[in-house]
Amino acid sequence: MKTVLVDDLIDERPFGLFQASIFAICFLIALMDGANVQVMGLSAPLLASDLKLTPGQLGPVFAGSELGFMIGALLLGPVADRIGRKTVLIACACLFGLASLATVTAPGFVALLALRIVTGIGLGGAAPCLVSLTTEYVARRHRGRVASLLWAAMPAGGVIAGFAASIVIPQYGWKAMFYLSGIVPIGAAVLVWIFVPESVRLLILSGAQHDRIERIVGRLAPSSRSVEPKRYATHERQEKGLPVKQLFIDGRASLTALLWLAFFLNFLALIATLAWTSTLLRSAAMSVAAASTVLAWNNIGGTLGVAIAGAVMERFGTCRFLAVIYALGALVLAVTGISAPNTALVSACSGLTGLFVGGATSGLIAIASMTYPTAIRSTGVGWALAAGRLGGAVGPVTVGVLVAAGLPVTHIFVATAAPVLGASIVMLTMSRLGAAHTVDREAFATH
Repeated sequence: MKTVLVDDLIDERPFGLFQASIFAICFLIALMDGANVQVMGLSAPLLASDLKLTPGQLGPVFAGSELGFMIGALLLGPVADRIGRKTVLIACACLFGLASLATVTAPGFVALLALRIVTGIGLGGAAPCLVSLTTEYVARRHRGRVASLLWAAMPAGGVIAGFAASIVIPQYGWKAMFYLSGIVPIGAAVLVWIFVPESVRLLILSGAQHDRIERIVGRLAPSSRSVEPKRYATHERQEKGLPVKQLFIDGRASLTALLWLAFFLNFLALIATLAWTSTLLRSAAMSVAAASTVLAWNNIGGTLGVAIAGAVMERFGTCRFLAVIYALGALVLAVTGISAPNTALVSACSGLTGLFVGGATSGLIAIASMTYPTAIRSTGVGWALAAGRLGGAVGPVTVGVLVAAGLPVTHIFVATAAPVLGASIVMLTMSRLGAAHTVDREAFATH
């Protein structure tokens, strides 16, 4: 009986229609992550008025989905490694879609906060599955770039939501945006069920039925079909013990710890900026339309940064290059508040912030997706994202405290830039300690 190594089969395949269809469907769901933050931020003034929310309550509402994301990524990432990424992805897409639809019925602060947390749990459980499924079916030489491009969905979702909100909210009200945010992921879950296969490596490691594996291999490589009996295998091994424990053995401990810290600092600044920029700029005498434009430029810059990050990092490396990018991001974010209320200058700073911080974020995602083996990939990506979303939950609340304390807008933007500078220092530390040596060197240069 002939033995077929699926790892080699995948690495030999070009990025074709099979891989592109998986990427497109996962990208569609990932779009809703970026849109989720933006929809809440742009709807906040009207929503707060309708539900009689105080400024102090907006901070927890902004942070609610981030807290839920953290819970979902922590709990459901390991579950996906056990029962399958496809199953968890479908369930989570439906969960955050239904929670978004239910948001329009929230009678007050407590119900709204609960629904935002549930929305985040769905997003958090879906994210590691998206990254794992998309990267596991592309050749190793394309994995870093595909992971980076997938993360472009976050700022792209923000761009789409920002422009959509400028049309939909004035005509139909803030509830219409949450209807859209609910319908799209549920529709995407149906597409996953029909078109996206489970990870073939995971199926092999878990001892799945031969016929199921053969059907997926037939879709992946139609030319490999034959009547000759085959046994499918993988170079990877089934990790024993708790998936989370595996993140800290075999030389992965230092990378995991530093990666978590970088994610935490990155998302603290990123989510705080997306959630509060509109409100802060309006308090600096900018109109709703101008503030929406500024946020749109942030997401345009982020989309561009993420789209080109993979190719740029393949040439210049990851850790040291990301350190420079984060430092530049901290600088332009700090200058944003000083530039208000000049719309052109603020938009330029916002776009550059998205370009640098957004691009750096995709670099972290690429490192996480390439560092961990298949058996613990969803756990590794999920827990790294959970560390980030913990920062994402802390950021809006912290800015809310600064706003309530009466701190000037310029000072708040400078304070928000500090964690980005901290992420730059973490990247330098990773480079100096050689913590990134476990990253697949054939996919990315680490230094």
